[in-house]
Amino acid sequence: MLLQPNDQWRWFMGEDKHLMLDLGADMLFSSPYLKKHLVCPEDLDQCFSVEDTGLYYNFLDKLSSISSSAQRVQTALNGVAVARFYKPLMPQSWFFEPQADYHQPELGELIALDTSAEWLTLMVVETSPSASVCISLSGNQLLSGSKRLPTFGAIKVMNDRIISLDSGNQQEEIRKVG
Repeated sequence: MLLQPNDQWRWFMGEDKHLMLDLGADMLFSSPYLKKHLVCPEDLDQCFSVEDTGLYYNFLDKLSSISSSAQRVQTALNGVAVARFYKPLMPQSWFFEPQADYHQPELGELIALDTSAEWLTLMVVETSPSASVCISLSGNQLLSGSKRLPTFGAIKVMNDRIISLDSGNQQEEIRKVG
């Protein structure tokens, strides 16, 4: 079952300092994002906007290869949360191998990054000509001795590190995610 946004959906900050979304009908969505990583007031209480709705549906469309509708909704809502509230990030491209083929990703596109040990699957939630903000769809990954990228963790990378997941690669990578 895919959730349909309505005018009752509201963003707020939970008691545990996580960004939350009240979905009405006694349903809450808790994002993994803490207040310290977000640009929003402590007493946040904002409607799920028209722009949020557009992003949500864009992400759902791009995630159609994920069979579980619950995972698609969770990923799309986390993508909207990062696009809307996450603090600006500096690129952290040094964790990933440069690619010979430059790829300009689209919003919501599923991409891969090569850590030299393995490929990570991510979704693009913000893009520019030089860099993109992505959320990880791979499990909790160790990038270096002390740096971890958790599932749904946000990271900004230069576009010269991005690997396009064409339909063949995408199906294999999605099996690892879902």
